[in-house]
Amino acid sequence: MVPPERPERYAEPPREVRSSPASPVRPRPTPVPQPQAPPDRQLAITPPEQVEDSGGGGLRRLFGRGNPVDQDYVERLQRPFQGTRHIVVLGCTGGAGQTVTSLMMGHTFAQYCGEPIVALDVNPGPGALARRTRIDTDETLTSLIANAEQIGSLGAIRRYTSRAKSGLDVVAPGKYPVTALDDRDYAEAIRTLDRFYSVTLLDAAAGAVSRVLPHADQVVLVAPASADAPRAVAMTFEWLDGHGYTDLRHRAVTVINGVSRRSQADVEQAEQVARGQCRALVRIPWDDHLSLDRAPRNELKALRPPTRRAYLALTAVVAGGFTVLPERYHDRYADQERVQ
Repeated sequence: MVPPERPERYAEPPREVRSSPASPVRPRPTPVPQPQAPPDRQLAITPPEQVEDSGGGGLRRLFGRGNPVDQDYVERLQRPFQGTRHIVVLGCTGGAGQTVTSLMMGHTFAQYCGEPIVALDVNPGPGALARRTRIDTDETLTSLIANAEQIGSLGAIRRYTSRAKSGLDVVAPGKYPVTALDDRDYAEAIRTLDRFYSVTLLDAAAGAVSRVLPHADQVVLVAPASADAPRAVAMTFEWLDGHGYTDLRHRAVTVINGVSRRSQADVEQAEQVARGQCRALVRIPWDDHLSLDRAPRNELKALRPPTRRAYLALTAVVAGGFTVLPERYHDRYADQERVQ
């Protein structure tokens, strides 16, 4: 398979995102790229239950009440950053939980970031992300693209989204988003969302991966806590490397989803495969509240505390990667320099 072409450069300048009440975006001057330290490569492994370190050092009661670790995660989510960010969530295998991961990360960003956050659902089906939140509109991704030039404010674009209680906006996929839309359509959609949202999460079906990955600043790879996980993680890494996304894979966050005591051996094998191949590893515990039959209540407050904190840890680790300005802004600044 030929690697997809990189998207055309963005016309909108990046902006500094601050932790303040959401407001319409005011474009800011293009920042001059500065030397930036890469985000820390770390293992942000969250245990499914409260665990005490018996070795006398390291983490004790990661999820204890009033834990400063939780506060550190919240502070990471509230740090300002320049530009916008696109996070693509991919499942390493079917049924891994990528849609739930996308949704819970979106809820967490919306709750703590203080800026407009949107989830773009391009993974239609009975368990689609848009079906797991309340539906406020009949508009879809297709109609948003068709009317992109007429959308001039945050209020206007929200006519094309449904809003969760957390404050997350969700764009529904409509019919046949994989076959009916081409690369230019996806580029138009993301450009439009960038004008009003600080963070865009993309939950992509397998057929849409080649169209959304060129826009990704980070990827979150989701594997199930099962015997299939080690092989699925290895194959996903191999696919990314083989299609020109080695750097994106190095900066990826790998999630092992649905961890329980019974799955510990499988989880450890999957982590062994991923260790050193991506930026961070995060465990999400099993939680009955995330099942599809409870979809209308897929909100953070419905989760068990350890699960809610695990998603907080995951989202904060992803936000830790925002310290690096996306390559598209460096490219645009270089173009401006050549013109001058």
